[in-house]
Amino acid sequence: MKNKSQRRSLEESFAAFAAEFPVAKGSLTATHTPCARKNCRLCAEGRGHPKLIFTFRDNGRLRGLYVRPEHEQPLRAAIENGRALERLLVESGRDMVLGWRRQSDGK
Repeated sequence: MKNKSQRRSLEESFAAFAAEFPVAKGSLTATHTPCARKNCRLCAEGRGHPKLIFTFRDNGRLRGLYVRPEHEQPLRAAIENGRALERLLVESGRDMVLGWRRQSDGK
C-alpha cells in the first residue's frame, strides 16, 4: 500500500480535481463542409465552411455533434478535465493493485 503521504497526495489530487468540473470525454475536430446555398463562393472553390464537431462514443457507437464557436473553449477545457480525471482513475487503480501485491508479499 502507498505510504500515508503518497495516499494523501492522491486524495488531495481527487479533491483538487473536484473544482475542475465540468468534464467531458471525447474530442473536438475542426472540419470544413459545404453548405446548401447555390452559388456559394467558398463551396464552389472547394473550401467549404468551418465547423467544429464534438466526437464521442455512445453505447459503443461513434457519434458527433456540431459545436457553436462560442462553446469551443469551455468544451476544450471540459475535455482536458476529463483526460485529467481519467489519468487519476488509472493511477488510483494501479496503486490499489500494487498495494494488494505488497500486502500479499509481506505476509
